Amino acid sequence: MAKNTKIKLRDAALNLFSNQWFETVSIAEICRQAAVSNGVFYRYYPNKAALVKDLLDEFLAQFRDELLDVRGDTIELRLENLIATIYRAGEEHSKQVTVFREGQYRFPEYEEQLRSIYMQCCKLVYERDVSEAEYLYIISGLRFCSTRALYDGVPRDPDLIRKFILNGIFSDLAEHKPSIEIPEKFAEVEDSYPEDSRERLIQTGMKLIGSRGYHDIGVADIVRVSGLAVGTFYTYFDSKEQFFSIIIDQIGKQTRHYLSRQAMTHGNRLEQEIYGVWHFLSFFNVHTEYYSIVREAEFVGKPWVREYYNAFEEGYMQNLTLFPSEQRRIAANFLMGLSHYVGIEALLNKRIINIPGFISELSNLLCKGVDS
Repeated sequence: MAKNTKIKLRDAALNLFSNQWFETVSIAEICRQAAVSNGVFYRYYPNKAALVKDLLDEFLAQFRDELLDVRGDTIELRLENLIATIYRAGEEHSKQVTVFREGQYRFPEYEEQLRSIYMQCCKLVYERDVSEAEYLYIISGLRFCSTRALYDGVPRDPDLIRKFILNGIFSDLAEHKPSIEIPEKFAEVEDSYPEDSRERLIQTGMKLIGSRGYHDIGVADIVRVSGLAVGTFYTYFDSKEQFFSIIIDQIGKQTRHYLSRQAMTHGNRLEQEIYGVWHFLSFFNVHTEYYSIVREAEFVGKPWVREYYNAFEEGYMQNLTLFPSEQRRIAANFLMGLSHYVGIEALLNKRIINIPGFISELSNLLCKGVDS
């Protein structure tokens, strides 16, 4: 009986947390869906975070077993199986994956555990240790494409992903690879905003939400720090939700504008991508709070983030004319994922110390991929 009750609580929590974000789900709601009294909950869990971690532990153990069961006589076959396993997880365990994605954000130790598992997978595939650049090149685009396939309708193309990983995404430009000279220091990023009340509210909201989170910030906090009245906020915005959606849109526009301006100073598409990673890091080094804002928005307002990434995807695709049209969307998301995860490891986790050396190695991988 006790076992059945715990399963009912876990099943109810899985359904709720896969459709709502953590802060909006209450213990009472979990108990109602599980058809048990609120008091029963506390026999098994001290709080809802403990229940979520129970779900995360269960999924991670299952996913670990599946990932580390990579088999095959060649690198190509083992990589094919790894890619298939990651895509299959999204298809077969979509609820668990959704809960795990928010869990990674709220409880960073789970992202660390997943990184360790992915590192082991790379070692199994290549039968050797891989460098940080190789690890990120192998896993980042794959993870991102898998996530976008699950939530945003990006086509699944495991064979093309495998080709990018093994041969390089810009293999046709390998002979024209430019000489790379990445500066030791990040580029300076100059921001300019209109000096009006609306923009002051937006910039204040970005700082507060980026540091404390969407749920913990109210309209009263935003106007108080801005030095404006509550009425001024509602002159420009209908609600806190609409305000947040505008922040996501503005982050995307600012980032794309900065990166497109920098790309104009570089030569072919390969050179633009190599230096684009450095400019991406330069921009988010100044605005690390943007990572937290967009990450949280994945759970607060999925349509906003879908539009955010779709706009980046469209820009990438316009500059990927060297690819057949049917490959451009996958190529765009592969490159978007690479920059995304490189940024996390370099700027948030501080794992990449020698940025110029890392980008130099990454440039070779973009041309030649990770083979034996």
